[in-house]
Amino acid sequence: MADESGERDLTGRRVDRAVYVARNARGAEVRIGGADAEGAFTPGELLQIAAAACASLTADHVLSSRLGETFDASFTVEGDGVKGENRYGKITTKVVVDMSTLDAERQEKLIERAEKAIERLCSVGRTVEQGAATQVDVVADS
Repeated sequence: MADESGERDLTGRRVDRAVYVARNARGAEVRIGGADAEGAFTPGELLQIAAAACASLTADHVLSSRLGETFDASFTVEGDGVKGENRYGKITTKVVVDMSTLDAERQEKLIERAEKAIERLCSVGRTVEQGAATQVDVVADS
């Protein structure tokens, strides 16, 4: 997507051998490289984090409506590779939420609501599940 000035929201620039820094229009940066690049995420790790973060952020509104604005939560994520295919067959996220203020029945209902919201609204998960097409154009800067 482009911002109001027509600039791309997401850009990346090579900063070292097989290392890029990606930026968005809001000033955030992330270092991306191979598994041997110090202080960098691999593209596969970013895909997994994107899936987990999308689920967590999507559930956040539902969770905060019952637990308050300052509840504790974390996530872990793991990608299961498909042997010989250089891709992930499954990305598994676990969102751990402190629900100690709720009884077991209310916890179960809140978990169900959060999972339904994720299923309906998490754009990253929905995109991966639907198999979005990708396009890459390599062009010369002459």
